[in-house]
Amino acid sequence: MFKDFFDDFYDLFFNSSRGLSRVARTRNIWNGLAVYLLVSLIVSLATVNFNLGYRMEQDLFSVPPEIVPFFSPEMGAGVSRFVPLVTLLTQLVFGPLYFLLTVAVRNFTAELLGGRSNPGGLGAVLGYGQLPYLVVALGGLLNRYTAFNTVGLLTLAALLWSLWLKIAGLRIVHEFTWGRAVLCYFMPLLAVLTAFVLFLLLAVVFLFPVALQFVEKVPGAPALF
Repeated sequence: MFKDFFDDFYDLFFNSSRGLSRVARTRNIWNGLAVYLLVSLIVSLATVNFNLGYRMEQDLFSVPPEIVPFFSPEMGAGVSRFVPLVTLLTQLVFGPLYFLLTVAVRNFTAELLGGRSNPGGLGAVLGYGQLPYLVVALGGLLNRYTAFNTVGLLTLAALLWSLWLKIAGLRIVHEFTWGRAVLCYFMPLLAVLTAFVLFLLLAVVFLFPVALQFVEKVPGAPALF
């Protein structure tokens, strides 16, 4: 079991085409969920510990004198000790829901674009596509012993690397071209942004005149136009 995982790990980092093909063929959505949760927990706890350590070193738990009687610095430091536990519980509760929802939405989108339904293979490649984020956890550890803040740079690198792996995996699972795989991956986000823009336009067209009429009917309100 561990040998298979390390083989997948090695191929995804150093021979991604072969690794993604094997993951899509031999792994399932539950394997992908397990990898996704493991990586998310490691990265979350590493970055939370780094941020808490930085805040303590910089004395950022100090509070204004006006609210000291209600919330002292000691209380802030005490609350901060529960942050890792809250982060752990949040990932365990909402992580699986988010992952399964993401797989379902992208599988549906792939079917709309002519791909074949394969939630098991898609879930596997999307879960294993989180592996590059392990370098963020490494950056959190390095920052404790170096003077350079590498977390931001490593986060950007991990984001791009993970994005490429997921799109490549989606292409392999559904036998898409690169263009269709990119469109399939970003279509849900484009749909949400389009709906948000349409909502704003409708609000401006319909709600703004109603608001103006309401203001004009208020006694003593100045004329706007």
